[in-house]
Amino acid sequence: MKEAGIEVLDCSYPKRNVFRYVIGFWKFLLYKNRCDIIFVGFFGHFIVPIVRLFTRKKIIFDAFLSMYQTVVVDRKVAKPQGIIAGISKFMDRLSCQLTDKVFLDTNQHIEYFVREYKIEKYKFYRLLLGSDNSVWYPRSGTEAEDFIIHFHGEFQPLHGVEYIIEAAKKLPDIKFQIIGKGKTLHSCRELAKRLNLNNINFYPQVRYEELPEYLLKASICLGIFGGTQKTRLVIPHKVYEVLAMGKPLITADTPAAREILVNGENAVLCRPADPQSLAESILMLKNDPILRTKIAQNGNKLFQDRCTPMIIGKQILKVASKIKAAQHFS
Repeated sequence: MKEAGIEVLDCSYPKRNVFRYVIGFWKFLLYKNRCDIIFVGFFGHFIVPIVRLFTRKKIIFDAFLSMYQTVVVDRKVAKPQGIIAGISKFMDRLSCQLTDKVFLDTNQHIEYFVREYKIEKYKFYRLLLGSDNSVWYPRSGTEAEDFIIHFHGEFQPLHGVEYIIEAAKKLPDIKFQIIGKGKTLHSCRELAKRLNLNNINFYPQVRYEELPEYLLKASICLGIFGGTQKTRLVIPHKVYEVLAMGKPLITADTPAAREILVNGENAVLCRPADPQSLAESILMLKNDPILRTKIAQNGNKLFQDRCTPMIIGKQILKVASKIKAAQHFS
């Protein structure tokens, strides 16, 4: 937003402790009469009602995800009929109802909210996630001597890391590097052990600024491959990071992915939850360096044309300007 020329009065607090909420609320009270619009970011489902209680200013909510869909449907950490599920669904609906515009990352995600929570579609605006191009950008350097397949991210059902491991079983001569932690990490390690794989290196979570060095060594980078509902709704950060780095991308062929990606042009799209399809896609790119280069270059062009912070900031400015104009007109 700052890159797009928006003056931002920042209420956030960088340290992750109890004081972040106290200080954030104090800043909000201090700034709320000096701004035109209140912007509530992720994870703001519980913050929106408080903001609405203390101001009549217009609110933009960057919802990013559905609490219910993430906690209950995808990660299955709460029962569908339980208290947590009920609270999650209630907060999803309430936070959207109390705001003037809601940002979500794909049209598929918007359709889910409209269908699940009966919220008017005009309230939503698709805002691609993008990534920080001061961290993620093409670098000069050479790939590792070995042909390496790279994945980084959380070990959650939507990512489908287990399918990457099963694909690695079919490609014993190709090395895989997998970085991250999360719910399915232990089961994925156990799966690799049962399959007697020696072509996968698991790395613990590394610092955000260091991740590009791992991608630089890779020949192909991976997105998500799960078979869950959420996999079909979102385009995760890692996809944009790969595009920004100018690396060839393979990810699941989903309605959300097809909103910006074209198979064979700026990415290779394989069947979700299908290790055979993933393995075939890897072999196809490995055996066709011209196609790898084409996909990497087109992917980076897509990022530069549609996904940089400046471009996304300008879209936020456009939405905010319309809300401000409507507020003054009324």
